[in-house]
Amino acid sequence: MAEELIYLDSSVALRTILDVPERERLQAWMGRPRTTFLSSRLLRTEVIRILRRDGRPLSDGAPLLDRVGMLDITRETHRVAESIERQIKTLDALHLAAALLVGDLVTVATHDSTMKTVAVHLGLQVIDPVERTSGT
Repeated sequence: MAEELIYLDSSVALRTILDVPERERLQAWMGRPRTTFLSSRLLRTEVIRILRRDGRPLSDGAPLLDRVGMLDITRETHRVAESIERQIKTLDALHLAAALLVGDLVTVATHDSTMKTVAVHLGLQVIDPVERTSGT
C-alpha cells in the first residue's frame, strides 16, 4: 500500500489539541500508519497563537507539530495564493497554495466548508475527517 500524503488545514489540526468532542478520534486518525501529514509553517503559528490565547503551555502543541512536516511559505506560495480567484480568506489561500505546490498526490484535510469548495474547484482531493469520524 502506498504512502498517503495529507495536507492538514488548521480547521482539522487544531481540533487535535483543543478541548472538543472529536479530539481523540482525530488524534487516532492522525496516528494511522503509512500516512505523511504536511502543512505550511502557518500551522505552527496558528497552534502557538491558540495555546497562548488559552494560557496553555506551548509544549501542548508538540504531539501535533512533531507529527506534521512543515512547508515554508515562499514567494511562490504567495504568488499561487494571489492567483486564486475564488473568494477565500488570506490564510486559507496560503494553505491551499502550499497544498497546490505539493502536487497531485496530496489530499487536503479540512473541516472548513469554504476551503473544501475552493480546494475542489482548484482540482485538489479533499477529506473532512471531522465529519468522517463523527459517527464512529
